[in-house]
Amino acid sequence: MIIGIGNDMESISRIEAVLNRRPNFLSTILTPEEMAAANKRSGKHYLEFVAGRFSAKEAYSKALGTGIGKAVSWHDMCILNDDMGRPVITVSGQKNELSVAITHSGDYVSTIVTIEKLSCFQKWSKKRWEKREK
Repeated sequence: MIIGIGNDMESISRIEAVLNRRPNFLSTILTPEEMAAANKRSGKHYLEFVAGRFSAKEAYSKALGTGIGKAVSWHDMCILNDDMGRPVITVSGQKNELSVAITHSGDYVSTIVTIEKLSCFQKWSKKRWEKREK
């Protein structure tokens, strides 16, 4: 059962301007693991990565319904790519299933995050599927 959906859209050039004005912005919004992943990119891909993570964290806070602040901070959330390149969001203390989609087009990045409470059957089925993939 879906218990939260959040979306966000950001201008990549606006994020670039913030990075130029506030050098500590990057360490404010990204975890050390995300910063390491960002630093493996350059130019347009670097900016898309940073804007995408910012947007995804905003979308998660909207799905949670709290915004970023007391309930969840920037560093509570980490979005890294799996082996296939798909973004995966993890949030400290979050026990529900999370999904994130990040897309770029021109100067914009758009994200959607869902928070889903899995039934007992869904949890069992997921565990079985993960075992079959190994």
